[in-house]
Amino acid sequence: MRRVKCFTEKPDRTRAEEFVATGNYAWNSGIFLWSARTLANAIREHAPAMAPLLEKIASAHANSPDSFQRVFAETYPLCKEISIDYAVLEPRSAKGEAAEIYCLPADFAWNDLGSWNALYENIVEATGGEASKSNVSDGASTQSIVIDAEGNYVYALGKIVALVGVSDLVVVETTDALLITTRDRSQDVGKVVAELKGRGRYDLI
Repeated sequence: MRRVKCFTEKPDRTRAEEFVATGNYAWNSGIFLWSARTLANAIREHAPAMAPLLEKIASAHANSPDSFQRVFAETYPLCKEISIDYAVLEPRSAKGEAAEIYCLPADFAWNDLGSWNALYENIVEATGGEASKSNVSDGASTQSIVIDAEGNYVYALGKIVALVGVSDLVVVETTDALLITTRDRSQDVGKVVAELKGRGRYDLI
């Protein structure tokens, strides 16, 4: 176990290369361990505007289960859109050794499946397929049709999907929405979420 002196979330390329060159940095996998009390206190200290909103949600979950969904739907959108890394870990680490942050170095493969493309690559690897060539029909009917198509990821529960002359696409169907993008732009789905919020379509998020 090592004491963390500095936590930097998503450094730019130049700084990341400096970190790697020193050999004194570990890559954060995003796996955190803490007690609920420790996390709650850290949020109160480093994200004080968010703390009462989360406490209201927690209180409804514990004391008013019948109204929890309503309270959650009304309150959570008021929270600042920020990851725990930026909200707590970075400012906490600025306290130096007093921050009481520790790291357990480990050597293992890791993929947080943060995009549809990452999910595609994980499934291809797990099934022994050829990267960028295989078509993945996750949840689609086994009778799906593929003609002159490669590198596509499709999620459409129970549907027969026909892929004809297309490559490197992501097609995801849910009960109320359809996403079509390319694998290399699949991380931009966050822009879709922002657009839906701008239109007030929280029912689709």
